[in-house]
Amino acid sequence: MKFLDVFIEDCRYYDPKNIELKTILKYVKLRGKTLLDVGTGIGRLSFPLSKYAKEIVSLDKDKRFLEYFRGKKRKNLSFINQNAEKYLKKDKKFDVILLAWPTINFKFIKLIKNVMHKNSLFIFITCDNNSDYEIIINKLDIIKKNYFGKDIKNKIKFIKEIPRRFRLIIKKKFSTEYLYPNEKIAFRVIKNGLMLWFKIKWNKNAEEKLKKIIDKHKIGKKVRFKERIYFYILKK
Repeated sequence: MKFLDVFIEDCRYYDPKNIELKTILKYVKLRGKTLLDVGTGIGRLSFPLSKYAKEIVSLDKDKRFLEYFRGKKRKNLSFINQNAEKYLKKDKKFDVILLAWPTINFKFIKLIKNVMHKNSLFIFITCDNNSDYEIIINKLDIIKKNYFGKDIKNKIKFIKEIPRRFRLIIKKKFSTEYLYPNEKIAFRVIKNGLMLWFKIKWNKNAEEKLKKIIDKHKIGKKVRFKERIYFYILKK
């Protein structure tokens, strides 16, 4: 499958109850506000939030997302295909800055402040690396041990650092899920996703392990993997 198709399908089965979206809307009043979505991907949150915000800028450096945004135009939503570090140096200010599920970059702490005015809100969302879904790759034994060690340490450090560098308004931890209609779809989507993110070369042994993992997460015909989420709202 193509990159974009895999990305879209992966997002299709995540958070079917829209808990992340509802949590944002519960704590942030978007009417009349401008929002910058840093590392937007396919705009999983940008598009539904555009129903409430005055203007949304969806920022991502990957050119492959251009095709998706061209086919889903919204008057108050624009896609900027640019490196976040470069864009965040601009003078334009936003009422809300959203950083959801990012690759951790400590430069963002200073750069996000640059696009905030005194009343701006910074929303940070990330996953718990010990969630059911996050540990699938470790159970397959097809990557080297401690592959995520550095990334996890960086995330822990980043989570500790942001309340020191910003004023903490809200801190929440809640559960979401990946919910697949059946084990066949779960197997295809998870396998394709792991191939996309980690360039994995599959073998029969790894495929059988994935099937057994999926079998343990069956709820009737459906397959559910729980995901735990950290949610922060901060000000300058």
